[in-house]
Amino acid sequence: MAQPLPIAGWYPDPEIPGHDRLWDGSTWTDNRRGANDAPPPAAPIAPTVRNNLAVIGFFLSLSGLLLPFVVNSIAGGIVSIIGLRHSKNMAGTGVFSNGRGISIAGILIGFIWGAICLLGLAAFIAFEVWIFNVSTNVQFPDSPVI
Repeated sequence: MAQPLPIAGWYPDPEIPGHDRLWDGSTWTDNRRGANDAPPPAAPIAPTVRNNLAVIGFFLSLSGLLLPFVVNSIAGGIVSIIGLRHSKNMAGTGVFSNGRGISIAGILIGFIWGAICLLGLAAFIAFEVWIFNVSTNVQFPDSPVI
C-alpha cells in the first residue's frame, strides 16, 4: 500500500542540509531558502465586513411568516431598507458581499407578507362585524318580539 504524499509546503531540503526546499505536492521544485530565512509575508487578509442590518431585517421579515404578526413583517421590511442603504455605502468602499440581495429579499418578504396579514386582519374584522349584525337581526321562533 502506497503512502500518501505530503501536502505542498516548505520542508527540510534532502540535498542541502540547513536549507528548506519547496514541495509542490508531487515533486520538489527548484525553490530553496535558508532554514533561518523568514517565510515570505502572506497577502493581507481583507477584513470580514457584514451588513448586520440586512441580516436582521431579513430574519425579522421571515419571522412574520412563521408568526403572522403584521408588526414583525413591517419592521423587518423597514430594517431591510436601512440595510439596503447601508449596503450602498459599503459597495462604494469595494466590499463585494455587502448584503444587497438579502436586504431586497427582506423588503419584499416583509412588505408583501405584511400587506397580506393586514388584508387578512381586515377581512377577519369585517367578518366578525357581519356575523354580529346578522346574529342580532335574527328572530328565533317562540322568542319575544323586540
